[in-house]
Amino acid sequence: MGDIIIEETNYKAFILAVANLFMLIAACAVTVYGFMVHKLRFWLPGILLAFIFFIGFLRGVALAAQEKRLLTITTDGIIDSSSRGGVGFIPFDVIKEFKIITLYNKQAIVIVPKNVDSFLSKLTMVKRKIVKRNIHLNLPPVAIYVDTAKDMEPEDILSLLMKRLSDYSRLYG
Repeated sequence: MGDIIIEETNYKAFILAVANLFMLIAACAVTVYGFMVHKLRFWLPGILLAFIFFIGFLRGVALAAQEKRLLTITTDGIIDSSSRGGVGFIPFDVIKEFKIITLYNKQAIVIVPKNVDSFLSKLTMVKRKIVKRNIHLNLPPVAIYVDTAKDMEPEDILSLLMKRLSDYSRLYG
C-alpha cells in the first residue's frame, strides 16, 4: 500500500498561457504591419511586445505543465496540499469520517474529526485560527476543495479516503 497522490489541474496557468499567446499573435501582427508601411512607431514596439509576450507564454506553459499536488493519501493519514487553505498532515487516528459537500458552489471533501479539541491542539497557530473560524461560521472544520482534481471525480477520491480510513481502523483501531 503505497501513497496515492492526487494532482491539481492548474487552470490559471493555462489561461495565462493562452492569453499570452493571443497577445503574442497581436504583437506579431502589429510588427508585420509596421514593416509593411515602413513605420518605426509600429514595428519597434511590436518587436518589444512580442518578446515580452513570448516570455510570458513560455512561463505560462511551464507553470501549466508543473505537477501540483492536491492531496496525498498515505497509510498513516492524508496530506492536504491544496492551494485554498491546505492544513497539511492529518493522521487517520483523529479522523471520524469523510463527506462530500458543496461549499461556495464548489465540491469539497469534509474531514470530520473524532475530537475537535485534540485535533485543534495538533495544528499550528494559523491553521488553528482558520479551523476555529470555520467552526464559528458553522462550516466544517476542514474542507478540501476537490473540484480541480486532475482526472478524478470527488466520489472517487472519497472512496479512496474511506477505504484507507477503514484499513487503518481495522489494523490499528
